[in-house]
Amino acid sequence: MILGFEFLPTISFIKFLGFTIHPLVLTALILFFLEIIKQLINNLKSRNYKFYLFILIYIIFFIHVIAIENMTENWKLYFFFVLFQVFSVDSFGYIFGKLFGKSKLSFLVKISPNKTIEGYIGSVIFGFLFGFFILYFLSKNYLDDIGIFIIFITSIGIVITSILGDLAVSKIKRILSIDDFSNIFYGHGGILDRLDSILPSFTFFFWIFFLT
Repeated sequence: MILGFEFLPTISFIKFLGFTIHPLVLTALILFFLEIIKQLINNLKSRNYKFYLFILIYIIFFIHVIAIENMTENWKLYFFFVLFQVFSVDSFGYIFGKLFGKSKLSFLVKISPNKTIEGYIGSVIFGFLFGFFILYFLSKNYLDDIGIFIIFITSIGIVITSILGDLAVSKIKRILSIDDFSNIFYGHGGILDRLDSILPSFTFFFWIFFLT
């Protein structure tokens, strides 16, 4: 992913539509639509207003990703920051859940039965610290100094949107009675299973970081 974002050239639609898009983002968008179409064709349970609303919301989320890419020359740094903080939230939650997880969250059992209080504590504390110090380092060395308050709000906000995005997609999968949207990534499901936390976090990042 790092090598792809660094060395693959962006695709320009400036002449026609006025924006550029990175090949990895375009690939993710294409796979997103393919998985949606697959569900609509093959899964009768997908033809309901909840799934249509989910599709619309995540298309809007994708637009924010493209907007970030077209608003600044430092978009790669912003991309890497959001991606790696989301990965850290997910990873610390998994690690703490495996090592210490004993207390199930009863109100989430039907949505995501493996989630535990200990896992969420790891996600929130260490995911936040990871994001805070990475963004602080970037703002001091590579970006404009954005201030501690914005760094704090951005970091804790991405933790929250990451967790809520994961739960939202888990809920949608329960509605559709599926385990994964596809089997593109062995052991990880499809592109939607990987973008569940990433796209909401990019959207939050856009509104806080670029419009404050």
